[in-house]
Amino acid sequence: MNDIFTQYGRLDRAIADNLSDIRSSFDDDATLVLDFIIFISRQMKTDLFGYTRFTLKDFCKVTGRRRQELAMRHSRFSNKNAPVIEGFSFETVFDYALLRMMSHNLIFSSVYKDTNGDSIVHLESIRLLSDVKITIAKSKSHAKIYDVKISHELLNGFIRRYYSIDIDAYRLAGLTKGKERRQALVVYLSILRHTLRSKGLCETTVSVDAMANRAGIYGKTTFHKKEALQNSLNHLRDKAKFPFFYSFVESGNTKYNVKLHFQEDNSGKHLSKEHVFFFALITELKAFFEYTRKSHDIDSFQNWLNSEANKELKVAELKKTYLKVFTQDISDDQAFNILKNGF
Repeated sequence: MNDIFTQYGRLDRAIADNLSDIRSSFDDDATLVLDFIIFISRQMKTDLFGYTRFTLKDFCKVTGRRRQELAMRHSRFSNKNAPVIEGFSFETVFDYALLRMMSHNLIFSSVYKDTNGDSIVHLESIRLLSDVKITIAKSKSHAKIYDVKISHELLNGFIRRYYSIDIDAYRLAGLTKGKERRQALVVYLSILRHTLRSKGLCETTVSVDAMANRAGIYGKTTFHKKEALQNSLNHLRDKAKFPFFYSFVESGNTKYNVKLHFQEDNSGKHLSKEHVFFFALITELKAFFEYTRKSHDIDSFQNWLNSEANKELKVAELKKTYLKVFTQDISDDQAFNILKNGF
């Protein structure tokens, strides 16, 4: 069954379209927060309903981070105490970022004018995490096991509004200097490819200025932006193995556009089936949960999904949806294993 699902992650469109707002909300921890969101987007396929268990080793394997750097004391606590909750100090780089994602919302901002010409500043916020549990092993290594539950907003984004993100290219793009710029470009290229695929297309042209803004290349002439972009795009094509070709096209007045061609592969059809499967399964299960809400004491849809309640119904619904989408019949044991452990 595993070969039916792709290795692409699903990134909430609101987040992918507003990467600069992650920096505004989380400042120096922004790149780690984005790494975590990308990591969780991949885990959602293996931890089907928004709960996931992992170690730092698991996190580093997906994101390309170094465990030693994440386990060291955060720089902001060099001259002051780290926050302590129930005797646990959130002093490491990773633990503190996790606490911030739990306690701070991601704020999206936009400015526009209404029909009267008045300036409007619009702020929206979403939660990233709604539950965090950290288990410290008794062994000499004192390894930490993290259990997290993503927010309803992120779960809804995974199901309903997402772009498919090339996780491997994202990881490879972050292994050397220039991580933030190149990974922002991986997200942007993934957005463009996802949008083109939905229209049956594989080519598009965007301005150098627009792409430079998405990559965080500011305060330079068009020539310097083009040069910086060329270095980053070559790296993504050659080192990160993102499947695309590009060329610069003059557009007059010393301006340039970037012509992009995304290579075709077999993932498009699989991605479409993935979407149908996840959307249909969650929709049916949520309808049942709402219909029977008064008959059980579980208040949250996610908590109900992760519980033993109505196990037979969940198994039957997953088998029915799997057969309908992938034209394959699976056993009760296989269906239950998917419900508990993912794919």
